[in-house]
Amino acid sequence: MGRKLTFSIVTLGCKVNQYDSWQMARQLESMGLKRVPFGEPADIVIVNSCAVTHVAEAKSRKMLSRARRVSPKGFVVFTGCTAEHLLQRGLKLGHADLILGNKEKDQLAERVGELLLERNLFGSCPEESKPHLRNFQGGHGEVHERVRAFLKVQEGCDKFCSFCIVPFTRGEPRSKPLPQVLDEAKELVYEFGFPEIVLTGVCLTLWGRDFGLTLADLLRELHEIEGLRRIRLSSLDPCDIDGELIRTCAELPKVCHHFHISLQSGDDEILKAMGRNYNRKQFREIVESLRNAIPDAAFTTDIMVGFPGETETHFENTLQFVREIGFMRLHVFKYSPRPNTKAAELPNPVSPEVADERAHRLIELGKELWCEFANQFLNTHQSVLIERLSEAEGNGEGGFVASGLTSNYLKVNFRVPQTFPLGTILDVKVVGINREKGEVLGKLG
Repeated sequence: MGRKLTFSIVTLGCKVNQYDSWQMARQLESMGLKRVPFGEPADIVIVNSCAVTHVAEAKSRKMLSRARRVSPKGFVVFTGCTAEHLLQRGLKLGHADLILGNKEKDQLAERVGELLLERNLFGSCPEESKPHLRNFQGGHGEVHERVRAFLKVQEGCDKFCSFCIVPFTRGEPRSKPLPQVLDEAKELVYEFGFPEIVLTGVCLTLWGRDFGLTLADLLRELHEIEGLRRIRLSSLDPCDIDGELIRTCAELPKVCHHFHISLQSGDDEILKAMGRNYNRKQFREIVESLRNAIPDAAFTTDIMVGFPGETETHFENTLQFVREIGFMRLHVFKYSPRPNTKAAELPNPVSPEVADERAHRLIELGKELWCEFANQFLNTHQSVLIERLSEAEGNGEGGFVASGLTSNYLKVNFRVPQTFPLGTILDVKVVGINREKGEVLGKLG
């Protein structure tokens, strides 16, 4: 037996990219290649890039340089949104042997196989270890988390917010057909054993629009899959959350009570400049409707600071609105001018120092709001899905420490006297809060 060809993948950015990386890994594993951790020498190295901010793009390029440095004789593939943006501008990167756009990711195995044959990299492999170049679809790859699988059901966006490059790098909205979604979900549950699926998409709330269905329709179909314990939704656009979706989420026990609704700004003037197509009043009404239907619902969001023209008054409005809504967690990031976007041409840029200071204030507010939310559940019993289990250390109590999430996205740590399979759901009493770590302390039963 000879050495198998190896590959590694590094993924930057969103859950959609994480799903794409998993699918690319499955393609290569189905050819007979062995996956190794990124950072170890490999025959094929894939950098799945992000371009949502200039920081993400710079990190993507840095990972590409690292891939070439670690695997100087390897075959380096650059894909994802930064790669797509380079292709659109007709540019190349010297460290990459192959640049694949987002729409070409499903051709990865075929393209890599052809180029490896051209370079005669299969020549040193014994026949039984050579990749099977005709079998691109089967195999079982790694999923990104042990008990939670991402399932991409939608791609693309046509909203064209003034700051966002994604419509240019991901294309027009398109939905994965319902039968295909159900087949993939059943595979994740029946073959891989995942108790929780996270539905993801570039603009998830647009799923089904291209063939007369809605996200609520999809949730009802997925809910019928036996063995699936939880369905979690990734980011939702407030413009597309309607009464049907709210009712469906409230009625279906498997749908997690956690809603990530992207706000971006809590000031109406800035929202208009961003091209967000909703205002504070509309956003507030959506949250109120969800809370009325699902009282223990947790709300998380994205907030951008330093958008061109954002004054201290605008920012104070955002602070006030974030506090009013009572988000459980905030993802805070600084505005980054992106090529071809309207915001890149706007006057009155905010200095980096001011943007940093505003981001810090929001992050601190987010910690405060998390504590307020978590404290509501002190001395209550919650269902926790075990994600990690390790031997307990210190104080001679023995046993194990388990960690997992509630339906409404609280991370709970608690001791258990014995091991449990990952993915087990246990009844846990909330007994304490750790503000700095953003964790809840629990007690079994």
